[in-house]
Amino acid sequence: MRDYKFCPLCGAPLQSGIIDGKRRGYCPQCAFVAYKNPIPSVGAIAIMDGKVLLVKRGEDPGKGSWAPPSGFVESGETPEEACLRELKEETGMVGVIKGLIGIYLERTKIYGEVLVIVYLVEITGGELKPGDDAEDTRFFLKEDQPKLHFGCFRKAIEKVF
Repeated sequence: MRDYKFCPLCGAPLQSGIIDGKRRGYCPQCAFVAYKNPIPSVGAIAIMDGKVLLVKRGEDPGKGSWAPPSGFVESGETPEEACLRELKEETGMVGVIKGLIGIYLERTKIYGEVLVIVYLVEITGGELKPGDDAEDTRFFLKEDQPKLHFGCFRKAIEKVF
């Protein structure tokens, strides 16, 4: 998350003050407030034949570790659209959302706070192949799955199984 020193709207130096009960930067000239909001992201817990689909991450955070297909919600798309897009981009699989598993807050070194919306997804087709930002993608039985990088995904998979 960016720490502004100057107002991104008018360029004036920001001052610090208590706004909405928290210390925040604000612009005394145009009233801009530097709110620090979590970045919205999604995860897909995709189950097929009693196995969960995981991706070996090819990029940080967590490069080389395993996680469900996941990523940031892009401007103009719903979380559900983002979930299915990430599923296809990272694994080659397509599916339908069956329900919301949970909403979690993850703290990362690179992006700061990330709000992770995790859905249960039923696979309906596609060809299993890792996407550009994945090293590998596979289905795992619950007892055989590797340790997951993000705690929210461990909680979500436990909820499903």
